[in-house]
Amino acid sequence: MSVEKKKTRIAGLHADNSKPVAGEEVTIAGYLQFYDERAKRWEPLRAWVKLYVDGIEVDRTASKPNGSFEFRYSSNITGRKKVEVRFAGDERFKPCRKEISIEIITMEQRKKTERLTKLAFAIFFILIVVVFVLSLIFSKW
Repeated sequence: MSVEKKKTRIAGLHADNSKPVAGEEVTIAGYLQFYDERAKRWEPLRAWVKLYVDGIEVDRTASKPNGSFEFRYSSNITGRKKVEVRFAGDERFKPCRKEISIEIITMEQRKKTERLTKLAFAIFFILIVVVFVLSLIFSKW
């Protein structure tokens, strides 16, 4: 008699920086969980998970008692990367996987983005001041 394997998932997979500069370390984290049919809820699962970048295994770690896991990754090669975390499954649990993407950028790209963000913030602030001043002017009429 075979026991049906339990469903698993990788939840909350994220990178602390989706656009790191080449050589900068990024943390990739999430939770490994299984579905408890009796309790009708997702529960933490302690097991080994593997990190793949563009289809190549780069690291592995065991999830903690609360199901959380964390990887640190860096690359000197710029461009978009497919980041995937996989749980291979075992005799009790089905395998699962989840992917996100990150983009490794140059320092020049980071500086350009920062300049554009500052410019957008300045324009927004100026618009708020203009609207406020205009509201004061028109409220006296």
